[in-house]
Amino acid sequence: MSELDEWRQEIDRIDKAIVKAINERYGLVKKIGEWKRERNLPVYVPEREAALLEKLTRENQGPMPEETLRAIYSEIISGSRRLERPLTVACLGPDGTYSSEAVRSRFGQGADLSPVKSIPDVFLEVEAGRADIGCVPVENGAEGVVNATLDTLRETPLSIVSEWFVPIHHMLLGTGKVDEIECIYSHPQIFGQCRKFLAANFPKVSLLEASSSVRAVELAGRDPGFAALAGRQASERFGLKILMENVEDDPGNTTRFLAVAFHAAAPTGHDKTSFCFMLRDRAGALCEALKILSDGGLSMSLIESRPSRTTRWEYCFFADIMGHRDDPSVAEALEKLGRISTGLKIFGSYPAAYPRR
Repeated sequence: MSELDEWRQEIDRIDKAIVKAINERYGLVKKIGEWKRERNLPVYVPEREAALLEKLTRENQGPMPEETLRAIYSEIISGSRRLERPLTVACLGPDGTYSSEAVRSRFGQGADLSPVKSIPDVFLEVEAGRADIGCVPVENGAEGVVNATLDTLRETPLSIVSEWFVPIHHMLLGTGKVDEIECIYSHPQIFGQCRKFLAANFPKVSLLEASSSVRAVELAGRDPGFAALAGRQASERFGLKILMENVEDDPGNTTRFLAVAFHAAAPTGHDKTSFCFMLRDRAGALCEALKILSDGGLSMSLIESRPSRTTRWEYCFFADIMGHRDDPSVAEALEKLGRISTGLKIFGSYPAAYPRR
């Protein structure tokens, strides 16, 4: 027997042990699922999953890369959730959009997808009990915040329970040739992320907005003179050719997604809190609000203003800070902020997606 044969036999032995260990794990998961069902507890517990992945990452001594470990365990956890109870996740659809890809990257193949036509509809699916979790984009590194998500967060009873970042790469898809393209379909956000590419390569081509990237691909398939900006998954689903790859202006193009649900996430020690507040129209009001956060030693990762929609020329400020609302420093700052604001709403505290520093 050669060395190669011996190594392969050892790999077979290890693989057999891995399968046995995973099934032992799933046996315990089924017991946990029964225990949760009796107490009507949620299947998705983001703080537990975040703590598990962080612990496994610390224990990993290599040579397995961290991203491989996380990918493997994401699917193991996805299978665990399905054994407890199938998890339905609503997202901007149909299947093949970037939002559906985001669901798969976070919740794995074990999740049941519930595609809807708009971001507000994602929230409504969860509020109506037709989905357990809602997945929505909240900001893009190139184009900034997604206004529809911020506006709906102000109105929903749901809480943010999780965040994650998804690399976004756009493809030019079509059935004809590049030099025959007369119009390009895509979602407005995608056009914004490919502005320089379009100006340099298609300055005279009509740009037509579609409700989603998948809808753009459907329209592009009708005529060889049409094309679409969308993801690789949409190309595979509808059979369009990839005419040009990775056409986004920023090679590091990334979108931040949120999961929303009725339950709240418990503290992990590495959390983020999202909220909005309104202020009276007076000099120094925003400075006073920001000073409260600064004096509390709280790091802010986002602040954005939107029209209040209640009083003309008054604004609502959206913010993310590091820390959990149950942390004493965060709770004290939010209480003080509530006293000087005309309205304060906390959207949720949840595990922060980026690594500890």
